[in-house]
Amino acid sequence: MKSFGVLCLHGLGGTPHSIMPITAAIHEAGYTVVAPHLIGHGTTPEDLIDCAWNEWMQGVLEAADALSRRCGAVVVVGQSMGATLALLTAAHRNDIRGVAVINPVVLPPDPDATEHFEYLISRGRTMQPAGESDIRDPSARDSAYAELPLRSLIELGRGATLANATMATFNVPLLIASSDHDNVVDPTNSDALEHTVIAAGHGPVTRLRLANSGHIAALDFDRELLCTELLTWLANLTDESAVSV
Repeated sequence: MKSFGVLCLHGLGGTPHSIMPITAAIHEAGYTVVAPHLIGHGTTPEDLIDCAWNEWMQGVLEAADALSRRCGAVVVVGQSMGATLALLTAAHRNDIRGVAVINPVVLPPDPDATEHFEYLISRGRTMQPAGESDIRDPSARDSAYAELPLRSLIELGRGATLANATMATFNVPLLIASSDHDNVVDPTNSDALEHTVIAAGHGPVTRLRLANSGHIAALDFDRELLCTELLTWLANLTDESAVSV
């Protein structure tokens, strides 16, 4: 058994299904892996309406606590909002061995967009359509909500602002994977994270570009490449024998 546990986090409106290829590969490689439902997820979109960023963060920290008691140290892997939570988990704890992020959200939101969401909420609107899952592989299926609360989008912006403020102090090994065809989160988020951590003299930083994938990269065309590179990166975090894929 590997010397640390791996906490895997899905994105806003999603479920652990959206990262299942990753969690399966990590489990098969011999790691203890946990992929919780974030609060308000996996039921109905209405359950997200009153969820605040600190509730998602607290739920993740509690999951990290439980995993740390079993394994002693933790690596956090996150996709989209899960990646933002992963970065902030490392800022809150001293037992995080490394963080891997997939299409992270780390740039503060456009103030005009936030103001528009607030205006719509003041007029009684609570939801907006989420659209089709951003996956290029036509054979892949996601289980995300079909609509998202406007308040949740504002809360995600708050989380991104918090993550942005901590990037320069991030000081554990970091894997950044970004999709070239991401229609949800601009890849400049990944660029900014990479440049900030390197400029601060921290890291090391490993960058992986997924040339054939959309936002939900763990389910898309590059999922095998993503899993292979992630397992190689995980193997380099431990003194135990390398992982074979």
